[in-house]
Amino acid sequence: MSTFPGYIPELPGIGIDRFDETVRDRARVFFLSHCHADHMEGLSTSQPLPGTLYMSPHSAVIIGHRYPKETVYLLPSSERITLLITAPTGESTYELCVRTVPAEHCPGSVMFYFETKTVRVLYTGDFRPSADSMAVIKQDRIQPGIIYLDSTFLEREYMYFPTRQESINRIIAICTQWLEADQRNIVSLWPAATYGTEELFRQLYTHLHHRIHIYEAQRATYNHFEMLKDVFTDDRMSTRVHACNGKTVRGEISCRIEKANPKHVLLIRPSARKWRNLKRDDPFWSEGRKNLLFVCYSSHASSMELVEFLRSFQPEAKDIRFNVVADETDATRKKQYLHSLLSPDDGCQMEENVHDETEAVYTLPNIDFGASASNEPPDDWEQSAIAKEDSDESMSPPSKTARYC
Repeated sequence: MSTFPGYIPELPGIGIDRFDETVRDRARVFFLSHCHADHMEGLSTSQPLPGTLYMSPHSAVIIGHRYPKETVYLLPSSERITLLITAPTGESTYELCVRTVPAEHCPGSVMFYFETKTVRVLYTGDFRPSADSMAVIKQDRIQPGIIYLDSTFLEREYMYFPTRQESINRIIAICTQWLEADQRNIVSLWPAATYGTEELFRQLYTHLHHRIHIYEAQRATYNHFEMLKDVFTDDRMSTRVHACNGKTVRGEISCRIEKANPKHVLLIRPSARKWRNLKRDDPFWSEGRKNLLFVCYSSHASSMELVEFLRSFQPEAKDIRFNVVADETDATRKKQYLHSLLSPDDGCQMEENVHDETEAVYTLPNIDFGASASNEPPDDWEQSAIAKEDSDESMSPPSKTARYC
């Protein structure tokens, strides 16, 4: 869970992924990387922000439904804009060039790259870099001096995760085998977050030819995804695949699954937190009690993916600041661990390389590993907001201070 305080000292007047009173007092321009609850703290239906909120077009649809009073600006990844920033705290007005990079965390998630005459900052939000996002970074010549890093899994225990497609393929194979074994068998999916498993749902529907049952309240969220238009059903008896476990917005409990014989219900938990010390050739699925199956599925980068990501910005990126820390002890441990991976002097070589390439390990010169001021511990399971079933509202007009750069 994000512990980023919502502001960057070098960029006065802007707030990012936190919108409480402290941030509102020091900012008049705001940015949202994606629509998970820990990145939307402070947004309110009754008290809109005192300035424009910038985000991806997909996130804007969700925010437009849930917070229709917000002034929203759609910032596609192919566009760059320059904003004139005047902070309410008295600093001099300055120009800020902003562009986005796909974050590959959930639909609509983006990284923000900020440039002024004196500083270049990359804010990752939650992310898992891919070949596509790295291609955008290379094409746009993004060269930050400061990186605010999603450090969720910057730990020795999380050096490796399978790709999401590998995880999806495994879940499809498991579901296929279970459903074919007995006509009474049912699959119940229990994702760790509301957003982030959309591609899994789509591919399950395509391969299994079963729509996925969800509650009506959940549909309000998934209606925003065109890719899921035909994937879900409200008819609990018409399908053998369900994603209606866990707490919902109305507090419902499991539907047909509640009445089924437990031996015919396979509960699948696609998540990453429990998968410590996983190696490349290890099985990334395991059985729990009572037909509970865990599959490693991560929308955050592993520690080795983070290292490879940081290495791509050397030697410019000298200041790495962590977006997710439990406390000062955790921040120190992550600092030391990252230094050990990046520095050949410690004799600690990378155990894995996510792209199977042989490369030298370099040292980041004069690194200042910063940590968030917040001491709030991260949750084991990521939570996200559920959009309201409001009528479609048109987006508010963009800020007049924006121009293309």
